[in-house]
Amino acid sequence: MKTNVIETGEWERELEVEVPADRIDAEVTSATRNYRKQLEIPGFRRGKVPMRVVEARFGKSIRESVIGDLLPSLMSEAAQEAGLVPAATPKITKLEYEPGQPLSFTAALEIWPDVDVASVEGLKLTKLTHDVSDDEVEQQLKELQNSQATERPAERALAKGDVLIADMQRVDEAGIPIVGEKYDERYFLIGDENAPSPEFEEAVLGISAGEVRKVQFSYRSDLENQELAGKTEHFEVTAKEVRERTLPELDDEFAKDVGDQHQTLDDLRSHIRSQIEGRWQYISRQSARGELMDGLIRANSFSLPESLVENYMAAARRESEETGGGHAGHDHDQDHDHDHDHDHDQDDDEGAQKKRSDAARRLKSYLIMEALRKKLSLGVSDDEFEVFMVKRAEETGVRIEELKRSPRLADLRHELEDDKIFDYLAEHADIEEKSV
Repeated sequence: MKTNVIETGEWERELEVEVPADRIDAEVTSATRNYRKQLEIPGFRRGKVPMRVVEARFGKSIRESVIGDLLPSLMSEAAQEAGLVPAATPKITKLEYEPGQPLSFTAALEIWPDVDVASVEGLKLTKLTHDVSDDEVEQQLKELQNSQATERPAERALAKGDVLIADMQRVDEAGIPIVGEKYDERYFLIGDENAPSPEFEEAVLGISAGEVRKVQFSYRSDLENQELAGKTEHFEVTAKEVRERTLPELDDEFAKDVGDQHQTLDDLRSHIRSQIEGRWQYISRQSARGELMDGLIRANSFSLPESLVENYMAAARRESEETGGGHAGHDHDQDHDHDHDHDHDQDDDEGAQKKRSDAARRLKSYLIMEALRKKLSLGVSDDEFEVFMVKRAEETGVRIEELKRSPRLADLRHELEDDKIFDYLAEHADIEEKSV
């Protein structure tokens, strides 16, 4: 086949293709014979209709069907011969064919950008550091203690530290119930320092099982959920049950209950400190990667094919729909579900632009990383990969044999190669440390 590439833009191309007549004729002849085998026409037995009759009556539709079926593979073959990698499905803009003549067509397409990364040395990098305090360890230990608490029904009024199980009916300012805004058996831990509304907790203190109380309260103004922050609510609270919580003693036995590897409470504290340090190391590493990539994107300015961005966003939407794509709940158990509907899939101009910007950044990051693989040629040796897999198996609790059989094995090697690339970038960066 003959191909000719016409550059119509930075990543836009027109591909002119000519396919030899004998190749098309052979496909048409084969399709005609197959069609003849199934054909029944009065006066002829099935499969015995003369070829000239089949061609005279059905030749045009058979040729059109054959060409329609062939075009995708011909397009792929032509692009490969021309050294083009389409960013999306090409569009046929011109098609010419006469029996016995070559098939000619022109396709408009956008190609994957060929990125050439400039110097990777001297990138600006802020390295985050964090010294884990004793208070952080004790706070984590306290949360662990709370998670191990036991509960039992309490035949008394609600006090701080108790759990309240209650039905919640939203009412208007006049105290009239709002239809469709009733929430059954909501769970509240009273006295939680992170409670979204201390006013609500104060309002229900002293309530007993079976008691009904109308309360007015406001959410904290510093809530991350901006829809609820500072908002005033009116509810009718029906107490279903008051439960008393008992916290376990923080001692060596508690540590052993948490995990067999902890023989003493100090062992557990050391483990918690190690976990917190690991989280901060992860945060520092991810922050460094983001900053390094931002620097590379700024230093290597290039545009993206529009079809590439559109296809990426469409794939992200499909994945979100397939996985449920739900919204996170509000901070408080008595949230109002209609608020979810209010902002569900709301795509104003600003939101749509942010999605597009995020998609473009991910695509540019991918293209730059692929270019760095070629430029740096760091690679991953089998010995390096073996050490990496052993460490990953320990982290995830998976047997090394199972990990080696994983269909994600190639992805893991890719991940280690990414680590090596970012380590190289960090080693050659202009680093400033920042304690957080």
